[in-house]
Amino acid sequence: MSWRWFVPLLVLFGSVPRLASATDGPSPMPASAAAKGEADEGGPKEASDEEREKAAAEERKKKDRMARVIVLRWKDTRTDYLDDTVRRNVRSRIDRPDALFFPEMDLYQNGRKLKDKTVVPAMQPARVPDANLPPVSAATQEVAALSYNALKPHEWGLKAQELAQLAESIWFVDRKELREPLFGLYTMIGKAAENANNPSPPFFEYIGGQSVNYYWYLAACLAQQDPAVMGKVADSDIAATLKYYLDQLQQGAYPTIKVDFELDDSWDAEAFDKTWEILFNGMPVVPDENAQVPVFLGRTDIYLKRKDTGHGLSERLEVTKLDDKFYPVMQNARKRMGIDFIDQLFLHPNECSPELDGDILTYLSIYARLHASSDVYVSVPQFGNANKVLIWRYDRKNGGLNLVGGSGEGFPVRFAAVFSTGAFFNGASPSFDPAWGEGNSSLAPDDLTDPDQLDVDLLRGLVPFSFELRVHYSRLMVNGGFEAGYNVSSDADGFWEYYQTDGDTRVVSGCSYTSEGALECDAPEEALHQETFNRNLWLGLGVLLGSDAGIGFGPRIALRMGFTNLPHAFQPELNVGWALQPPMPAGKNRMRPLVDVNLRGGASVARERSLQMEAGGSTVIPVLGLTAGVGSTF
Repeated sequence: MSWRWFVPLLVLFGSVPRLASATDGPSPMPASAAAKGEADEGGPKEASDEEREKAAAEERKKKDRMARVIVLRWKDTRTDYLDDTVRRNVRSRIDRPDALFFPEMDLYQNGRKLKDKTVVPAMQPARVPDANLPPVSAATQEVAALSYNALKPHEWGLKAQELAQLAESIWFVDRKELREPLFGLYTMIGKAAENANNPSPPFFEYIGGQSVNYYWYLAACLAQQDPAVMGKVADSDIAATLKYYLDQLQQGAYPTIKVDFELDDSWDAEAFDKTWEILFNGMPVVPDENAQVPVFLGRTDIYLKRKDTGHGLSERLEVTKLDDKFYPVMQNARKRMGIDFIDQLFLHPNECSPELDGDILTYLSIYARLHASSDVYVSVPQFGNANKVLIWRYDRKNGGLNLVGGSGEGFPVRFAAVFSTGAFFNGASPSFDPAWGEGNSSLAPDDLTDPDQLDVDLLRGLVPFSFELRVHYSRLMVNGGFEAGYNVSSDADGFWEYYQTDGDTRVVSGCSYTSEGALECDAPEEALHQETFNRNLWLGLGVLLGSDAGIGFGPRIALRMGFTNLPHAFQPELNVGWALQPPMPAGKNRMRPLVDVNLRGGASVARERSLQMEAGGSTVIPVLGLTAGVGSTF
């Protein structure tokens, strides 16, 4: 028995890389000691902070191009976007194995919605463009240059209204760069309102029982978060008034309302922090142990920024009276985008394009604009059943949802049938040496097991004819098939092997009875089985890569275990292949033609009663092959 082939086999199978999923993070960095050792030897050094940030940015860009699936949780159930079965079913049905999944709250974009009712949902801009800032700065500077008597009181009132409308050009503060222009505009609206001599809403409000210049109060609230903006106020009188409001805020003279981030009466601060960063008016905040953040009455722009990729919910909270002690932003978002949204989707569930109200269409449009490189899907596990998922795709052109084909009761598993042939080399297929003689029967002589009488060359050429059936479920592939191998070696006279019987495989010949009635026989001889084709029955398990993995196309890597009759052996293999869709029309529904190539490498491991084992060959002999084929998915 020889062990010389175990080493290359271990290298072959041990070198298979771990397959990373679409949601895996970057590979861990080398340990510091290893990195130092590499640097000492002139090898690669540990990546710098700039390089790591660049790699993280590239990873975020990659994720931005992936499909984004919003999973709406059915009322009174627990099946949501984290459910593995939901993910596998959706990925398979939309043919997007790299799809990313998000909760329904992320779709809630009330903060980014324009107040202008004339703007249709499909035209919602989603983010405040940089082009909106110069007009704000120009108007701020213009009013700042006016003295109090430059305009009459009613003209100041008109100017205040004009500036208040201009403030809506910064309708949602989701980044720090928008704070300073908005702060400057607030101070000038307050100046115009003060000079109008008309202390009434909306320019004057009662906050905590005190009448305040509302826009100076809002400016002071921004300064309370970021005191540096106070240095931008050139007018000493306005600066003194803002300082007074700021002192009052810091001393607790004005009431606060708590924004609550608890969901389902639970709060996991660590998990939340890994997923989102909370921004209030573009500035990061951290909830307390009760998942709450206190804010002053007035306007607060709430934004959940995802730390991995994309955008979470947005809300513009405007409160001038303390009717409630806290505002449950997560619960409100789930109710609106979960319960209310589902009710509308299932009002007429069989319609391809469900009728939705304006707000939900607006949120969908905004979310799609925020993720312009991704396809956006909405899925619902009906009654909480992860195997009964309905899926809609957002149509950017028409600004609505379309039911995805194959959803609902659609079968999530894809199949493929492939016929292939090529070249295969198997050193474990012994045959008789031609020098043994011609005209002999299938009964071998007594010296059959003499290794000199057998040809056990390292590489024996075969032509495989293989039929394969594949089952695809998202990235997972299970396959099996039948393969017949034709011996094309130069000395080929077919394959030879022991007959595999339950008892003794030897055949007794030359028997006769003696005069005493006793049976006498010649020495038993071994019987051999000779065939032109050998047979390989096999099963395999693999993983597909690429965006079309869910329908059976793209690169793959798989392990296969075969059982051959000639020789009598196990045949484990590592397979690396690629299924391509040729440039020709696809069939109906699931029918798609495919062209397939496959590289195979492994070993033939002899089983008991095998010529390979008993006739001088090695127990383990390498096999190698390359095949190509055609087939179809269905």
